[in-house]
Amino acid sequence: MSEYVVEAKSRADLRMLARQFRICLHLENVLYFPIVELLDVLPEIFPSFSYEVAPDDAFPHGTHADTDICTGHVRIRESVYNGACDGNGRDRMTIAHEIAHYFMLCVCGFRLQRNFSEEKLPAYYDPEWQAKCFAGELMVADHLCNSKSPYEIAALCGVSDEAASFQYRSLRKGADAV
Repeated sequence: MSEYVVEAKSRADLRMLARQFRICLHLENVLYFPIVELLDVLPEIFPSFSYEVAPDDAFPHGTHADTDICTGHVRIRESVYNGACDGNGRDRMTIAHEIAHYFMLCVCGFRLQRNFSEEKLPAYYDPEWQAKCFAGELMVADHLCNSKSPYEIAALCGVSDEAASFQYRSLRKGADAV
């Protein structure tokens, strides 16, 4: 059971949103999405956005970054930020994931609600699934990668092998796949 739910959004919805975000940034045809550089320009685009790189010990064990949707503030573990700057795919995706939370909840206004249901809800209601999906679609643009192998996707897009394989499979299944 997820503690929070958001309004349902399919992978197709999130793929379209990621593509529109890329278009607004004039990055629609860029394979290697400049996610770290985006951190520095987001406050110019969205004045409510801010971020900080915090010491690793400022986070609970297992937390790599977090987003305060009330303030629009993202905190990133120093090791994750440094890894992203060095091109580590997992760390780059972590930053994309937090930007996704900010963008979908603070900018797009996806409705977030507490979930008191004991039922297992479909993934497309889960804010973590949505952020992960949006991040994957942002970092691996479908229209640029639909003819590439997972190896090529990882190398050209700067994502982990795991993320590249997952996006590869989702491109093969179609936009409606969860």
